[in-house]
Amino acid sequence: MENKLILWDIDGTLLYCGSNGTQALNKTFHDLYSIVDAFESTSIGAALDSVIIQHIIDKFSIINPDLDQIVATYIGNLEEILKRNEDKKILPGAREIVSHINNSRNIFNSILTSNLREGAKVKLASVGLEKFFWVGGYGDHMGEKWDSAHNAIKMAEDFYKVKFKKENIFIIGDTVYDIKCAKKLQIKSIAVATGWTAYYDLEKSLPDFIFKSMKDYQEIIDILELK
Repeated sequence: MENKLILWDIDGTLLYCGSNGTQALNKTFHDLYSIVDAFESTSIGAALDSVIIQHIIDKFSIINPDLDQIVATYIGNLEEILKRNEDKKILPGAREIVSHINNSRNIFNSILTSNLREGAKVKLASVGLEKFFWVGGYGDHMGEKWDSAHNAIKMAEDFYKVKFKKENIFIIGDTVYDIKCAKKLQIKSIAVATGWTAYYDLEKSLPDFIFKSMKDYQEIIDILELK
């Protein structure tokens, strides 16, 4: 059996936590620089967290920003906001699929997210999913999500000591950005309409597979198990 790598998006795919990330980012720039609604003021759209943070810094002409302090404050704020969020949850079917992969001998889990690495860890831990993920591509660098995907694939190959053919690498995500990322890398996409993007808009981007949700998780497992 050939080895397969599954790159998981977090927000709107694995879990739901509302706009907690945005809230934490806004609070961070208000706490440190008295800026109100920093994220909303940028209108940057889909981007890695590091790109969003730098865009805010540039937008508000922050002189000599302390990036380490910004990140540390953001992570602290995110932890506190998530603790108070009684509506956060693992999305239906996600735990079953990652558990199946975790017990497989030839299929491997990885994270692929625009979140900062520490932010991703906090989100996963808030719903008990952290134990399924050892490697990933994150939003700590300047670039695009496909740059993070390159990092995730390399890290997974080094960690698991296996090589993955492009046709055996899947991105599971809830946005057009995830589908675009898969096309850029010539790997496969499984789109799920469990986030902010409508099924119709995902469908227009021509993912390899598309589902309204992962509730019928066996259908997705069957796709991943195909030889």
